[in-house]
Amino acid sequence: MKRTLSTLLATSMVLGLAACGSSSPAPTTAATTAAAETVAAVAEATEAVKEAASEEKPITIAFFMFENSNTFTTYIRKALESYGAQHNVTVESFDGKSDQSAQTDAITTALAKGKYDVIVVNPVDSGAGSTINQKCQEAGVPVIYCDRAPDLVGGVLDSYDKSYYVGLDWSDPGRVQAEMVYEDWKADMSKFDRNGDGVLQYVLLQGNVAQQNAIYRTQAIHDLMDKWNEDGTMPNEQLDIQDGNWDTAKGKDVMDTWNVKYGDKIEVVLSNNDTMAMGAIESLKTNGNFDKENPTEVYGINGIPDVWTLLEDGTMAGTVLTSPYQEAVAIIEMCRNLVDGKEPLEGTDYEFGEFKKDVRVPNSPIRVANIDEAKHDYIQ
Repeated sequence: MKRTLSTLLATSMVLGLAACGSSSPAPTTAATTAAAETVAAVAEATEAVKEAASEEKPITIAFFMFENSNTFTTYIRKALESYGAQHNVTVESFDGKSDQSAQTDAITTALAKGKYDVIVVNPVDSGAGSTINQKCQEAGVPVIYCDRAPDLVGGVLDSYDKSYYVGLDWSDPGRVQAEMVYEDWKADMSKFDRNGDGVLQYVLLQGNVAQQNAIYRTQAIHDLMDKWNEDGTMPNEQLDIQDGNWDTAKGKDVMDTWNVKYGDKIEVVLSNNDTMAMGAIESLKTNGNFDKENPTEVYGINGIPDVWTLLEDGTMAGTVLTSPYQEAVAIIEMCRNLVDGKEPLEGTDYEFGEFKKDVRVPNSPIRVANIDEAKHDYIQ
């Protein structure tokens, strides 16, 4: 994977330099000869990558998204398509429209067609795993759950030997986000403590409360906030917590209400994802928050391209990179292995987690200083 990306980047840089040069003929020098040799070598390497991909058995996977308009899920789709194309994998996507019945019906129809080698599901409802497993087992098709988990704690992956999960550690993004706030508070408490009471007042935008990602992210935040209250290193008070349903418009609506109810008491907004944080920021802008000397600080999760400008101009304090590209790479590698009759993680650096059939993608804190880490990891 890294070799492929490096090859494409090198090609782009060399051709870009050539395009920026003068149109006038130039004398041949050692430098121009070396450049020509580099272009030839890159072209040869790129062709080798394409040839290797074409030699892989073509497979087709069906990707069932919980909601086609969801920003993060869209980046997973783009990454599946991009990395899949490098490995002779065709990805066909289906919109669940946040309706589990509709998504289940679509999976039933797809399986009946018999054209898909693997089913990849970003479930609408965590409780749908058993039904989906049963349908895939009857069709003899492997299923990989993606990002939004089925009921892993309930043992759903054990009900079908060819069912797996690829996603984030449920609680880790919340932990990383809370630790970012803690580090920033310790570095400059005056930046946050608008009322001078020595206590951090915050509100929390939670994702859909029926989703395990939202539940565990929120619990991780609460656990750390309670710890810092107890040891006195960052006294804090949660003014409110509301379900923002992972949605920008909903995040704005909730923040609108909070602005009226709490006003300048809100020192930090924590959001279970970036899209809700974007809605909160829109509301705060309308309320004149960013015209103040010490504006309310906003922290998100995902590191999506939509918030890069907000980080760069200081409107957003930080986010947590939860790489859709790394999720997609793991899924495609597993799909190829499953179709080839190999162990799902054979030849990869991945390891199964606590449920023995789950692969977790690591998270990292992103501020403006290391924003290139997020930019490198997203496929646009």
